[in-house]
Formats: sequence, C-alpha cells, structure tokens
Amino acid sequence: MTAATISVIIISHNEAQDIEACLRSVSWADEIVVVDSGSTDGTREIAAGWTDEVHDIPWKGFGPQKNHALDLATRDWVLSLDCDERVSDALREELTSVLPTTDCAAFLVPFRSSYCGRFMRFGDWSGERKLRVFRRDAGRFDDVPVHERIHIEGTIGKLRGRILHYSVRTRSEMHEKSRRYARLGAEAAFKSGKRATRASAAGRGAWAFVRSFLLKGGVLDGWKGLTLSIDVASATYQRHADLARMCRTAGSPH
Repeated sequence: MTAATISVIIISHNEAQDIEACLRSVSWADEIVVVDSGSTDGTREIAAGWTDEVHDIPWKGFGPQKNHALDLATRDWVLSLDCDERVSDALREELTSVLPTTDCAAFLVPFRSSYCGRFMRFGDWSGERKLRVFRRDAGRFDDVPVHERIHIEGTIGKLRGRILHYSVRTRSEMHEKSRRYARLGAEAAFKSGKRATRASAAGRGAWAFVRSFLLKGGVLDGWKGLTLSIDVASATYQRHADLARMCRTAGSPH
C-alpha cells in the first residue's frame, strides 16, 4: 500500500495569535502552503518557522486566495484549514489509514467549535460537517469573496475525526466578525439577485434564534447556549438588514 501524500493549505492575515497552534497540529503533513495577504503582526515570520512555502499575495477574496494556495500545492491530497482551526489526533490517524485506499474524491469532516472558551455541544454550531479534504486534481474553490465552497468531481465520503475550531474568544470578537461577514455576505447576495426587506430581516433573525436555541437544543448548553443563539440571530438579522438597505438604495423591487 502506497502512502497518500498531503498538502495543507492555509490563508492568513494578521493571525499571529492562532497560526502557530494551527501549524503545529499539521506538522506531520508532507507539505504546508501558507498564502498571506500583507500581515503586519508577525504572522508570516511565525509561519516561516514551520514551512518554506509562505507566499505574500494581495487580498482578492476568500475563494481566490484559497485557489491560489491550491495552485501552489503539489501533493496527492489537499487539507484546507483556517488559522483558528486545529487537526485532532484522531483525524490525523484517520487520514493516514483511509486516504491510501479510498475511492472517494473528497471527505466531509466533523467540526467541534469553541465559543468564548467553551466547545458547544448543541445549537447552530453542533453537528457541523465541512468539506475540507479532497484530491488535489478533483476540487476547486468558488471564485467568490466570501462563503466559498469547494466543487468536487467524484464521490464525497465522511470522516469521523474532528477539526477543532477555536472560533471566538469573546463576544466582542464575535460581534466584530459578524459585522464583517454580514456586510460581505449581503454584498454577495445582492450581486446574485437576492432581495430582502426590513420585515424579512427581522423574521430571519427571529427564526435563527428559535432554530438554534430550541430546535437544535442550544438551551442545553446553558447560559452560553443562550448568548450564542442571540449572537447567531443578531448576525443573521444584520446580514439580511444590510441586504435590505442595499435594495432600498438601489431602488430595487422587493
């Protein structure tokens, strides 16, 4: 049985507080490619201590940056990571055993996400699976600025080992990220022809809270389950409110 080689691809911008732990979790990989977009906090210097493949590329959006990293990868398989993510020991062992013999072109990986210092068991952040492992010649990212997806040619399987996602340390960090992603998401939605109103934004936000806190059991995570559900609802409302504002500004029919 021939071993399957793995390239890890990471994009970064001012991620000094996270990138070393991320890189340490994949130090076993055959190749690590980091595409940085002008970091000023020492991110590139930290990354250079773990890999020779650190590239400074001006920011063009999440999809284009990840595709640039993908183009630089040279091994059989690609594992795409964000700087606030870590590969668990269980996932590393599973990749070593599964990839050499699989007929799949890609794999969905389960996530365990941390909110303000605690891994959440329920709510919107539970049960997440994301496509992060794929044959290098079988996948490509959407060329979009946010919420990029990987398009795969071939069968997609599922793994059991987790990626640990250290998403936000504080609620203020959550709110800052939510505002940024809300604006980017609204811009992408508007360009794709989607529309919203103030009323629909409020309805979307309310539904997001009900879904996270009640239907997905966020209530079982106690106080943090409540605050996460509120933050999820707020982020959902903000994204659709931004879209509604763009529609009003453009004079678009609702």
